[in-house]
Amino acid sequence: MRRAGIEAAKLAVVLWFVSVFAFLALRLTPGDPAVLLLGPQAGRPDAAETLARLRAEMGLDQPWPVQYGIWLGDILRGDFGVSSRSGVAVVELVAGAVPPTLFLIVGAVVIAVPLSILFGMAAAYFRNGIVDRAVRFVTTLAIAIPAVWLGLFLIIIFSVTLDVLPSGGFTSPFDDFGEFFIQMILPVTTLAIFLGGVLTRFVYAEASDVLRQDYMRTALAMGISTPRRVFIYAMRNAVTPMITIVGVQIGALVGGAVLVEAVFGLGGIGQLLLSSVLNRDYQVVQGAVLLTTIVVLLVGYLADLAYRLVDPRITE
Repeated sequence: MRRAGIEAAKLAVVLWFVSVFAFLALRLTPGDPAVLLLGPQAGRPDAAETLARLRAEMGLDQPWPVQYGIWLGDILRGDFGVSSRSGVAVVELVAGAVPPTLFLIVGAVVIAVPLSILFGMAAAYFRNGIVDRAVRFVTTLAIAIPAVWLGLFLIIIFSVTLDVLPSGGFTSPFDDFGEFFIQMILPVTTLAIFLGGVLTRFVYAEASDVLRQDYMRTALAMGISTPRRVFIYAMRNAVTPMITIVGVQIGALVGGAVLVEAVFGLGGIGQLLLSSVLNRDYQVVQGAVLLTTIVVLLVGYLADLAYRLVDPRITE
């Protein structure tokens, strides 16, 4: 009970820091939301009164501490505000942008996890051999290459040169699953390559350590077959900690998804945030960042809980 209270307090502190960052980030950058909202008319001599009214309606005429207090109070009541550009509730906008991002991240995890286990275990078993060197080389490239460049490269190869896959767009799987599947191949592959590089390195390090343990040498001396030793005893102990790592990587995947969505035009959370930043739509940026952080923290907490359930030896 005490531990749960401490964890809740930590989460509250993290969310508070995120709320402060989300509130200040746009306000410290040049640009007036009222001017952007008014458009070309903002340059007219008689636009001063209109701009003043818009700023008052958006609450921008108040000092920053007052603005933050009002916004935080609304958040605590469950009101994330309304977009100054479209007049649509922030929660509604975020909910509409979630499906592309969700399918992108889930698809990347589904592909990257089994492949990283396979390649990581193989590299650890054939340590210092050609398989080990090849896997380490490929994973280094996967981690080092920016998602934007990789996405553009895949578009050039498969969309422009070969013309076998679409370069972007998003169709709901509930409307046309075939079109959805084809559209998601390149973006999911782009994100899965980065995640696979990270997870493969982790599995490789864990498996290399496990294979050197005394009980593995004892299993060998007892005549237990190599597949049973590697794929039951070693893999089980090497892969279990991966649960937490996947949960932690969800945050990185959200950041990577922002870039991937921009490249492939998926229309997810990433594109919503990008357009809102460019338009200085404070309410949308603040709400989307805070809601995304809540989800990422929740996923991390659930992954940590799942790890403790799978391995009861973990108490701290």
